[in-house]
This record gives sequence, structure tokens and C-alpha cells, in this order.
Amino acid sequence: MAKTKATDILSLIEAEHRQVEKLFAEAEKAKGAKLLEQFNQIYIALNLHARTEELVFYPAMREHEETEQYIEEAEEEHEEVSVILEEIKALKPTDPEFKEKMSELKESVEHHVEEEESEIFNAVRECMSEKELTELGQEFQEAKAKLVPDIEAALAM
Repeated sequence: MAKTKATDILSLIEAEHRQVEKLFAEAEKAKGAKLLEQFNQIYIALNLHARTEELVFYPAMREHEETEQYIEEAEEEHEEVSVILEEIKALKPTDPEFKEKMSELKESVEHHVEEEESEIFNAVRECMSEKELTELGQEFQEAKAKLVPDIEAALAM
């Protein structure tokens, strides 16, 4: 039986950040149906990412004084992104506000990613062991897999 490579949660989160940056870059060049398709991918990726962080990463951070302080702001940023995603979902790619809202969304996500990767990850590395980070990575992947049908259904609503 092939053993899957163990990956720590920080590497998984970073990989998702890069994936979303790529989706935004593609969306900026897209028009019409292609733009809607890009938005749908961004919607699914961001919702999955946020929910999984809230289920796995943030509870683990709450267990450490050094990282607990970051959670409230990170959750507020997730909420802000969620609101913008729902606003965009209600629009058509041809609506004038669509691209405007996409820019606002990208800015919010970039801010969150920057803080997470520059501040939070360093604090997490200082207080969590490699073993703990790898176990959280496994949990993160399992939780994310379970969320996929719900997030895809939410997009269709």
C-alpha cells in the first residue's frame, strides 16, 4: 500500500494560498462565462479553506497562549471574505460591481494571507512540534474532504 506523504498544516495552508492567488490572477484576465467559472473556483477554495482553518487550525492555536491572540482577527477576516463572496455570488459577471467586488475580495484575502504567513505561522512554529503540525495537517485534509459537498451545494444555492 502506498503511503501518502505526511504534510504539516502550515505547508498545506500555504499551498492553498498560492492556489487562490493563481485563481485570482486567472480571474483578472477572464470575461463572461470564464470569469464566472473562475469566481466559482475561488468561492469553493476560499470557503473550504476558511471552514477547515476554523475547524482544525484555530482550535489548535487556542491551546497556546502565543497563538491564541491571533484568532479573533483571523476569524473576523474570514467573516469579511465570506460576506464579499456572497455579495459577488448574487451578481452577474457583466454587472459593473462584479469586478469591483472581486478586487475588494482579492485585497482582503491578500491581507489575511500576508498576516497569516508573516506573523501567525512564525508564532505557531515556536509553540507546536513538527509532529503536532503534521497531525494537524492530516486532520486538515480529512476535514476539508468532508466539507467539499456542503461548500459545492452552497455555491449552487
